Amino acid sequence: MGELKKWVTSSRAAQRALLAAKTALAVGLSWILAPYMPGVVDEYPYYAPLGALVSMYPTFMGSVRSGLQTLVGLLFGIMLATGVLLLGTPNIITISVAVGLGVLLAGLPRLGAGREYVPVATLLVLIIGGQNAETFSVGYGVQMALGVVVGLAVNVTIFPPLTLDTAREEISRGRNALMTQLRDAAKALVEEWPPEHEDWASRQHDLDVVIGEIRRAVDAAGESHRANPRAYRRSRHQFVAQTYEDLAVLERITYYIRDLSEVLAAAIWDGPLNLQLKADLREPLSICLTATAEVLRAWEEDAAMAGILDSADDSLAALNAAVSTAAESDASAATSGAAVALDVQRILTALRHRLLPKDDPDQPV
Repeated sequence: MGELKKWVTSSRAAQRALLAAKTALAVGLSWILAPYMPGVVDEYPYYAPLGALVSMYPTFMGSVRSGLQTLVGLLFGIMLATGVLLLGTPNIITISVAVGLGVLLAGLPRLGAGREYVPVATLLVLIIGGQNAETFSVGYGVQMALGVVVGLAVNVTIFPPLTLDTAREEISRGRNALMTQLRDAAKALVEEWPPEHEDWASRQHDLDVVIGEIRRAVDAAGESHRANPRAYRRSRHQFVAQTYEDLAVLERITYYIRDLSEVLAAAIWDGPLNLQLKADLREPLSICLTATAEVLRAWEEDAAMAGILDSADDSLAALNAAVSTAAESDASAATSGAAVALDVQRILTALRHRLLPKDDPDQPV
């Protein structure tokens, strides 16, 4: 129930409601216009609403692509059906072969949304068109094209969507997921040893899923700006570029967090890496991971970054000092601490490059 409430109050729900309203309008307009098409085309008005339906997509360029791919798929299907008709009266063998060829053609990667319509159009022309296959093909194709045009017109003129808010929400979700991972690992390090708090050690796949969803949202935000009359403001283009930068940083630090999580899990519990974690490294490791999580929190809350990054750097320096001390007595026992310290350094470097102004004197070159 909580997930449903969260979705209902999100920008995705509002975008979906707008898409539903525009789809209903496009279907209605297509149905009104279909009987006015010239010649025999007006005998097949029910295909115009279908064309409008298949052309409606959350972004305008997505609608263009989906509509054109659908029409190309229909054209291929009609061509296959025409080939069968040229051979004579359709029968169970020629119809089956044509549909099979349609399924093969549907495998063309560039067909996209139109792939499903290749065998469907072939079957409809041969079975429903029958003796009037030529008339049916013209009516079917033209009415579908009418619906696609109406759908595109509605989509571009009535609040063409800009999915910026969804991208923001997904980036925020990614930051919080990574922050939680670091905090949970830090908490486990200072629990009674060995810690029972171990769910964080098996979240690598969950982190990959989150990053995948962020990438899809950011790509959708970029696509929503293409040929969109609402995307004329420079600030919106800057935001799209910024979201791609955020995505790149999140992907990079996710890799490092997964790596340090694997190292810590192997050092805490028996694992294939056969690592150890000395007791005097656990607290500095915990402090360092907590400080790194604080940087992500500050990024999420748009807080002042320089001081928080400096604190994280100080905790990393303390960890490196503890690792050096531990290595003097047992180099192999300090390996896991050194590996985590290197991952943290990479995380902080990536965050510093992203979050500090480019002309900041503290920004490393």
